[in-house]
Amino acid sequence: MQHSIAAAAPPDDPSSRDLQRLVAWFGGEFDNQEQIWFETEGRAATPVAERHERVHATHRRVSLPTFGDYVFYVEEYLDEEPQKVFRQRLVTFESARQSGVRMKLWFFKDPGKVRGAQLDPSKLAGITREDVTDIEGCDVFWVLEGDQYVGGMKPRACVFGDAGERRYSQHDLVLSATKYWRVDRIFALESERLVSGHSAGVPHKLVRAKIFSCDVSFYAGNYLAGPNPNDQIAEDQIIHSQGGTLTIHRRSDDADYTLRLRDKEYPYFEQNPDFMFLSVRKGKEPFIAYSLHDPEAALIGFNLGWMSVFCERTDPPRL
Repeated sequence: MQHSIAAAAPPDDPSSRDLQRLVAWFGGEFDNQEQIWFETEGRAATPVAERHERVHATHRRVSLPTFGDYVFYVEEYLDEEPQKVFRQRLVTFESARQSGVRMKLWFFKDPGKVRGAQLDPSKLAGITREDVTDIEGCDVFWVLEGDQYVGGMKPRACVFGDAGERRYSQHDLVLSATKYWRVDRIFALESERLVSGHSAGVPHKLVRAKIFSCDVSFYAGNYLAGPNPNDQIAEDQIIHSQGGTLTIHRRSDDADYTLRLRDKEYPYFEQNPDFMFLSVRKGKEPFIAYSLHDPEAALIGFNLGWMSVFCERTDPPRL
């Protein structure tokens, strides 16, 4: 099957501006940790069968000119465990003019070969059209609605499977500067029976993660007295704000210290409901400390005297 390579939109293209903004918003990391918290919080009363999995998605823009001008590597994992990867694909964007922006999905024939390419894009350097497949009718079309983009496959168009097991996939998505909501469902083609996906069609409500680089220091003596040869410092440790964790092993007491960073959108408060907090604990003990911050803070941390944490945001805010 032949496909045209996506080119820059001509000046008379009604979707040219949407293409640029959609591509800018699509890049980054997203996580639904807040949704998981709310569904398991007693007041929400969400039935167990209707709760969602914890999903972390990374969309890394990569340079693969043979696929087009706007190409992303997508990798997703479950339960805040990066080894539990369940989705890998290439995604390309191009203008569909009056129909909006077309997103095409490309599936790897050998996904293990490129796993981790969001951290090491060189793994994709040799990828060609022969290394991926696509399915006719599975393109997603995005259109602007208010201050967000709504995307979806054409109804009953993404069909696959053998004659007796014909099924179709339906992706419905919403993307804004801060949120990425997605419903992925598969139905039996003849009976319309739901084969997989959320029974009520409630989306995975992923939120854009902020990325911070942290310096973590353990002091052997009084830090005010200056550097000590037995001080331990871990620099440039990356953590994300949607429940991201960072574990540092402290040599002096042979213990692990785990930092967690959370953006909190508390649904029961009407005044100042959003904040960000950074916590640290030793092993599985209760919190040693935590610090509260404005959700737009670019510098966060704390100093306990024997330990200090300083984190600086590395991804720019999106307006």
